[in-house]
Amino acid sequence: MTKYIALLLLAPFSLLGQSDSAYEELPELKASEILKPEFFKGQYHTVRELVPTSSGTNQFVIDSDFGVFDADGNEMLARRVKEVYAIARLKDVSRTDQFKDSLATAAKGTYNAAKNIVKDPAQALSNVPKGIMKFMGKAGESIKNVGKKKEDGGAQEESKVQQMIGYSNTKRKIAVSMGIDPYSTNTVLQKELDEVAWASWAGGFTFSAGTFPISGPVGAALTVTNISDSLDKLVHEKPPADLRQINRSGLRSVGASEKDTDRFLNNTAFTPTHQTAFVLNLKSLGGVANRGAFVHAAAEKSSSESDALFCVQTAALMGQLHTGEHPLARIAMIGNFPICIGKDGTVIVALQWDYAAWTSGAARFLEEVQELATQSNEKRPVLIELSGEASPRLKQELQDRGFTLRDRVSPGPLK
Repeated sequence: MTKYIALLLLAPFSLLGQSDSAYEELPELKASEILKPEFFKGQYHTVRELVPTSSGTNQFVIDSDFGVFDADGNEMLARRVKEVYAIARLKDVSRTDQFKDSLATAAKGTYNAAKNIVKDPAQALSNVPKGIMKFMGKAGESIKNVGKKKEDGGAQEESKVQQMIGYSNTKRKIAVSMGIDPYSTNTVLQKELDEVAWASWAGGFTFSAGTFPISGPVGAALTVTNISDSLDKLVHEKPPADLRQINRSGLRSVGASEKDTDRFLNNTAFTPTHQTAFVLNLKSLGGVANRGAFVHAAAEKSSSESDALFCVQTAALMGQLHTGEHPLARIAMIGNFPICIGKDGTVIVALQWDYAAWTSGAARFLEEVQELATQSNEKRPVLIELSGEASPRLKQELQDRGFTLRDRVSPGPLK
C-alpha cells in the first residue's frame, strides 16, 4: 500500500510545467531532534541519529541490548521500542529461581511431548509472523486437519492439538497482559515469549505482568485509538481462528466482497492483531458508504507490516474524524488510495504520513484531490489531516491552494 502511494506521490510530474528544482527533496532527519526523549534513548536502547524519510515513513534503526531492530515508520518505532523493554522484562523473569524450577518441571512432565509437535517451536514461532497461532488459525482448518481422528491413534492426535491450543492461549495472554502484540514479527521477542509461556503452561510458572511491568512512557498502549480497549479484549480472549471468523463477519458488514474478504484475511502482511484493528476501525465508520473499496486496496496492495500499519492507522484517523467534528458520508478512491467525503461535502485526506514535503508527486496528488473537490462544478473545501509533520514549504503550498492542513494529529513518538 505505501509503495503504491509512493509511486503516486513520487512519480514524475510535468502537468504544472515546473522543473524539479521547484520542489523539495526529502530530508534526512535527526532522531534526537524529532523524537521524545524516552523513545530516542533509554536504559536498553538508542535510536541512531540519522533518519532518512521515504514513502511517507521515517526510517529508524534501533540499537539495543538485544540486537539491532529496523522500524519502518513512527508507529512501528513506538512498537519496537516497547518490545525492547518487554524483552528486558521477560529476561528478568527467566532469571528467577521460580522460572528455572518451572522450566525443569516442564522438561520432565507429560506435556513435554507436545513441544515436539514441531521440531523447534521457539524457532517456528519466531520465524512466522503470527507464530503457531497462524498455523492453527485459518478458520480452524489446521486444527481440524491435525486433530482428525485416525485409525492409527486418533485420540493421541486430538490430545496433542488440545495441548498446543493451551500453550498458545497461555502465550497470547502473557503478551497481551504486557501490552504487546502476541503476533509481533519481532523474532527476539517471540523467543522470549515462547520460553515464559512454556514454563507457565507446562511447568506451572505463575506469570504476573504486574510483577514485571513495562513502566514509563514506553509502557503506553500499543495503539492509541478509540477502539484500543475493544482490540485488547478481543486479542486477549479470542484465538486466531475465532478472530478470523469475527473479522470475516465484520468485513462483510462494511461492504467488502467475499473475494476481497478472503484476500484480506489471507494477506500475511497483516497479523491477526492488525486485521482486527483494521476491521474495528472500519466498523467505527458507521454508515459511511464504500468502505469495501478501502478493504479492496488494503488486501491487494499491502505487502509488508509497514503497509498493514498504514492501513490500520489511516482507518483510525478516519474513525476519529467521523466520531468527532467531521462526520463522513462516503469513501472515494484516487487510484487505490481512500479519500473521505464529509457529510457537509468536505473532501478530507486523512493520511498516516510521518513526514510530508512539497515534491512533484505531492503536487500531482493534490491536483487530483482538487479535481475531486470541483466535480459537478461545485467547489468543496479540502481538509488534509497528517499523522506526522509537514514541511514549511508544503504548508505554504496548501495554504496558497485554499486547503486546510492539520498535521501532527497523531504524532506518536514525535516531540
